[in-house]
Amino acid sequence: MRRTGFRAVLVAGAMALAVPAAAMARTVTLEARSQLDQAQSVDNEPAGPSAGDLLVFTERLLDSSGKQIGSDSAVCVRLFDERSLCTGTYLLRGGQVMVQLLQPGQQRTYTQAITAGTGRYAGARGTVTVRPGDGGDRFTFRIRVD
Repeated sequence: MRRTGFRAVLVAGAMALAVPAAAMARTVTLEARSQLDQAQSVDNEPAGPSAGDLLVFTERLLDSSGKQIGSDSAVCVRLFDERSLCTGTYLLRGGQVMVQLLQPGQQRTYTQAITAGTGRYAGARGTVTVRPGDGGDRFTFRIRVD
């Protein structure tokens, strides 16, 4: 009886390993808009917009009813044109989502690559689409977690 129980556990474990990772993955989709909290810019030499200028900011993330559902923090370094190289972290219920992006400028929709996550978002990958607009940017998170 003892060996049969052990075999049953072994077979169940092997079956769990045989399930494709895609079958166990889930995608979390969230919609939010931002409300600027704090921002600080650093105008490095030469004066005026130039490569190496920094922007550090934090925002509140709000749902469609205006309730805060999270926050974000990011730092962006201006490149040799209107683009900036940015890294950021979204603090959401249950964990964090980290992103990197080449931000094309203030007036165009762009996509952020999800590079990592913590908590319920551990192992996360996916995208965050940002649509700039009056009253705050609009975000669509498509977070895939295995």
